[in-house]
Amino acid sequence: MQRKAEINIGLTMGDPNGIGPEVLLRALEYMHPFEAWQPLIFGDTEILSEMNKILGFNFLFEAISEKGGVLTNNSRDSFCIPIIDLSVQKNRKWELGTCSVWGGNSSFQFVHCAIDFANSKIIDAIVTAPLAKEALQAAGHIFPGHTEMLSHFSNGKRSVMMLAVDDLRASMVTLHVSLRQALDLLTHELILEVMEITSSGLKRMGISKPKLGIPGINPHAGENGLFGDEEDNIIRPAMELARQKGIICEGPFPPDTIFLEHRKGRFDAVIAFYHDQALIPLKLYGFDRAVNITLGLPLIRTSPDHGTAFDLAPQIKANPSSMIEAIKTALKMARIKV
Repeated sequence: MQRKAEINIGLTMGDPNGIGPEVLLRALEYMHPFEAWQPLIFGDTEILSEMNKILGFNFLFEAISEKGGVLTNNSRDSFCIPIIDLSVQKNRKWELGTCSVWGGNSSFQFVHCAIDFANSKIIDAIVTAPLAKEALQAAGHIFPGHTEMLSHFSNGKRSVMMLAVDDLRASMVTLHVSLRQALDLLTHELILEVMEITSSGLKRMGISKPKLGIPGINPHAGENGLFGDEEDNIIRPAMELARQKGIICEGPFPPDTIFLEHRKGRFDAVIAFYHDQALIPLKLYGFDRAVNITLGLPLIRTSPDHGTAFDLAPQIKANPSSMIEAIKTALKMARIKV
């Protein structure tokens, strides 16, 4: 594909039966005209055209071959948006609010193709609309979610999920596992690896000397061993290893106050040890603005931090704010040269 835009951002449509097509088009309508960047959608042209009519927008869609093509000046300067049409015909049934094998197959095809384009440097970043893990696995694609899929198709590189809301950020050492499993998985090496990937990712986001805040696991960060010894036996040794590698870090802080310290500007990101240690405070702080960023891969990927919202999809009332922030974050990261 011949590149004519300063930055090309790939946008996956997400599960066709969820709010992905709606929030994607609402976000693009909000951000139009596209200054110094070009959107390229990986999706289903028929569904996007129908959603475009429902929303009353003026977009047109220009089909681009999966094997090559040109992003023309006409596409970039008008309401005509290029699209890689990856519509799945088998068991095809577009029904907003329905979790189906067809929806899982469709969303997988969109993401897989976008990853190929990113790995080939045809696009500068990927922004993914939500998919349904249940639909994805029902279709035979055994991935817990986007993060694991991105890692698998990027030469198996270790990836880390970061959630960002305004200037608050948190990376997760463990992700889609039970709390009991998360505690069993924690090691010096794993924590150090996530700290290294997060520090590098923050530099890619324009922070030249990142500082990391490290929480404890137990109440009061263990209260000097009264409430648990993980802080002394696992977390502090990992922090010492990180410091030896030049990573700036503070802690362990009591988990219930670390985000208050973060909000004061004491550090640039929190290293959370399990899923909800990060997501509960950040989603409470700014759910509509939250952005999921995948760190550690050779490509840039962001997404809105919400799901397919099948219950909301038929109402056509979805809020595109998180998608807008995800696109803005991808643009910012793509423009920064590390």
